[in-house]
Amino acid sequence: MSQPPPPPSGPPPSRPNPPSRPPPPRSQPPPPRSSRPPPPNAAPPPPKPSSQPPPPPGPPRRVPHAFDESQLPSLRHGLTTAQERDKRRRTCRFIEEAGRVLKLPRVAVATAMVLFHRFYAKHSFTEHDRFEAAAAALLLAAKTEESPKKLTHVIQECHRLKNRGLQKQKEVMAGAAATAAAAAGRNSPVPIGYLDTKGKEFAKLKDRILLLERVILHTIGFELSIDHPYKFLVEQVKKMLVARQVEY
Repeated sequence: MSQPPPPPSGPPPSRPNPPSRPPPPRSQPPPPRSSRPPPPNAAPPPPKPSSQPPPPPGPPRRVPHAFDESQLPSLRHGLTTAQERDKRRRTCRFIEEAGRVLKLPRVAVATAMVLFHRFYAKHSFTEHDRFEAAAAALLLAAKTEESPKKLTHVIQECHRLKNRGLQKQKEVMAGAAATAAAAAGRNSPVPIGYLDTKGKEFAKLKDRILLLERVILHTIGFELSIDHPYKFLVEQVKKMLVARQVEY
């Protein structure tokens, strides 16, 4: 019987080393820049990225109250541009007269006009009565300019002025017939008085004006600080007068 061959004596055979990889090629220096000027039609080089972080965003830009007449809500509700302007002009005259009767300072009357214009830049004349909106603007402007008036006093005077203006308008529209009838003593106009403060009509008018005051506040975004140009104009006129006196 044959015996297995004896194990080989000596160290184990060494494994062949794997082939070595060639060393990576050395980075070559960039070629020298050409001193030739770039061609005239060559595109400008792209801007280098800035290592500084971008500046923090500033406060949001304030949107002015200027508006385009084509965007007025009254024009979308059937009024023409001439009718819309006429209502603004007549109501501003009403605000000025009411401010004179209420003995408000001129700055309060001007503030009421600005509030009125800003309100009807977002609302239509067909949605809210312009006389009630004017009364609410006067009430709010008087508080803003630190010359508040009693709500009852504002309502009574504005109501009386409104009825007096409407009565004069009817007389003008009636023409010569109304003039002749008044001269003959017929159809004499009913004297315009004040509302009964305990009546239902006064209570309803009071609620509507208080509601309009809040609507105006929300419409203008509670921005009550209004810079009028009158103070600046007065100062410039005074400077001009002083300069003219010095010249002469």
